[in-house]
Amino acid sequence: MRKILFVFLLFLVFPASSYAEQKGYKAYTDIGELEPPTVTILQVLSSRDEFDRKIFTLDGQVGELRFKRMANGRKFTLFKFFEDDPERRISVYARGFVEGIENGGRVRIWGRYSKHKRYFLSKRKNIMKAKKIQIEGIPQSGQSGAEKKDSS
Repeated sequence: MRKILFVFLLFLVFPASSYAEQKGYKAYTDIGELEPPTVTILQVLSSRDEFDRKIFTLDGQVGELRFKRMANGRKFTLFKFFEDDPERRISVYARGFVEGIENGGRVRIWGRYSKHKRYFLSKRKNIMKAKKIQIEGIPQSGQSGAEKKDSS
């Protein structure tokens, strides 16, 4: 009986100690090249029901970049993501502080889009949770990465 009690107490103690450490997130940018997107931000915004809860890749520009912390200390990055018109945009959420990203920079994002997301008492529209981010160096449409390097 003592052995069973001892083993039970061990299971209670060890998992609790692993949660005390701050969780380190993998870097979003250590992923290599992402596939070119098949849709645009304007297509997503014009048919939101079709893309809701889907995972896909988008190209665009960063605006209103903010690095924040939750009440429990977790870090996250928020920014607006648009193509040509800053009024037609998607809000992007990424865990941790994304290094190397800056306002006005071009990025390619692979993530899950949601037309509505509820946070406690507020409801947000057009949210994308980034899973992978490729910063700058995005080949222009019709050019491969090798062609872009040769042309510069």
